[in-house]
Amino acid sequence: MNKVKRSIATLPVLALLSGCGKSDDNAGASKQPEKEEASSGVTLSADQVKGLGIATVAATAAQYRAESSGYGTVVALDVIAQADSDFLSAEAVAAQSRAAAKRARYLFTDQGGAVSREAMEAAVAKADADQAALGLARRKAEAAFGLDPPWETGGRRSAIMGKLSSGALALVRVTFPLGALSGGLPQSLAITRLGGRGQRWTSRQLWRAPADPAFPGQGVFALVAGSDLAQNEHVTAFVPAGPMQAGVEVPAGAVVYGEGESWIYVRKGENHFQRVRIDAGRATGSGFFVPQGTGIAAGDAIVTGGAGLRLARELNPSTEAED
Repeated sequence: MNKVKRSIATLPVLALLSGCGKSDDNAGASKQPEKEEASSGVTLSADQVKGLGIATVAATAAQYRAESSGYGTVVALDVIAQADSDFLSAEAVAAQSRAAAKRARYLFTDQGGAVSREAMEAAVAKADADQAALGLARRKAEAAFGLDPPWETGGRRSAIMGKLSSGALALVRVTFPLGALSGGLPQSLAITRLGGRGQRWTSRQLWRAPADPAFPGQGVFALVAGSDLAQNEHVTAFVPAGPMQAGVEVPAGAVVYGEGESWIYVRKGENHFQRVRIDAGRATGSGFFVPQGTGIAAGDAIVTGGAGLRLARELNPSTEAED
């Protein structure tokens, strides 16, 4: 709704700026097409600039890289704890039964039948069964958390599980659309709340996740440190896609909408203003990225809405209802 309000409210500004650039000498001349007129810019008098309340900010140099996005959730702690407990229990039982079978063999063979053959064979059978149960628990853990999660290597299980339990780490599972990870597993992921443009957290502890039967694509697990993500919270993850581009960042408040396009006004000279069409699809943290070659350079004075929009509402009362 805010974008619609801004679009309606700024149309009078576009018309006013375009109209202010016409001189009385050209009143009888034939009108140029609107887009050609916009591309040539308009020149305002000092009084008109003051009356419109025009303010400017400098465009800043910026770099931008397109991103591919995937969607996922924060894995609940009870799921992690249950899988870990099942595996550790099976591992402990298997180790105990192996030790019992080894002792039974020793007593039967080396100690002259200190235990019966039946007792030795029963101990060996239990060890085999418990080893099979451990294998099943391992396959279940792999089905849930993929192959070689970081807590399986380097004796880090206790430390990582402790951090997951305390909230110092969050385990996130993300699925990217098919083809989004054509270059293989990325080196890092940027993660934010679903639908949010706020804080991002970067994870470099990644490994492949099993396929999600509910959502075709490529799955990735990531350990995220220092976040305040809640259990089962939905997230969006981003990976770089394409080369880095150079250009400028313009503030979001400078963008006006009209004729089905996104525009900004650039101050050229003391009171000359040029309307430049931009692609509002390259959003940044506080504005929009405009690549080189579009007529905007770092340091150019970009007109912000401010008092000009308020004046437009005063000049056109019909927009008040939309406020």
